[in-house]
Amino acid sequence: MGFAAPFGAAFSGQIGLMFLSSYESSVDVKKRVSIPASFRKALCGEENVFLWPSLDKPCLEGGGMKLVRRFQRAISRLKPLDPRRNALETSIGGQGRFAKFDEGGRIVLEAELIAHAGIDDKARFVGLGDRFQIWAPATHEPRLAEMRRLALDSADLLDGDIGDDIQPVAAE
Repeated sequence: MGFAAPFGAAFSGQIGLMFLSSYESSVDVKKRVSIPASFRKALCGEENVFLWPSLDKPCLEGGGMKLVRRFQRAISRLKPLDPRRNALETSIGGQGRFAKFDEGGRIVLEAELIAHAGIDDKARFVGLGDRFQIWAPATHEPRLAEMRRLALDSADLLDGDIGDDIQPVAAE
C-alpha cells in the first residue's frame, strides 16, 4: 500500500506531499493510464501532471507545478547563453508535456513519451519523493536490483534523524 507524507525542506519550508511507493497500472488501447490515487493526492488538486523523458534512464519522469517551478528557478540561475541552460530547457521543458487528468484520474501518454520509456500495456509508477518515474515493468526490474545494491552501499549517508518530521497519510 502506498502513502503520501508531508514534508517541507525541499520547497523552502512550504508544506507539500511526497510521491512514495510503487504501483503498476494497465495502459489501455487509447494509451490512457491511471495515475495512482496517492500520487494524485500529492499533486494537491492540480488538474495536470508534467511528464518528460528521463535524461539518463529509459523511463519518464513526472511531477507537479512545484517541481516545474523549482526546475525553472534552478535553470534561470544559469546565464542565458550557457549551453547547459539550453540543454536543460530543451530536454525538460521542450520535450516535456502536461497531461490533463480525466474524470477517472487517467492521463493519455503521448507517442514520443511511450517510445522513450518502451511502455506497452503496463506502466510502473515509482515514487521518488518530489517526483516520480514511469517505467515499462520489464525494464524497471533490473534497474531496481541495481538501485538496491547502490542503496545498501550508500546506507551510511542516512542519519538517525531522517523521517522524524514525516507522518504517513493513508492512500485513498
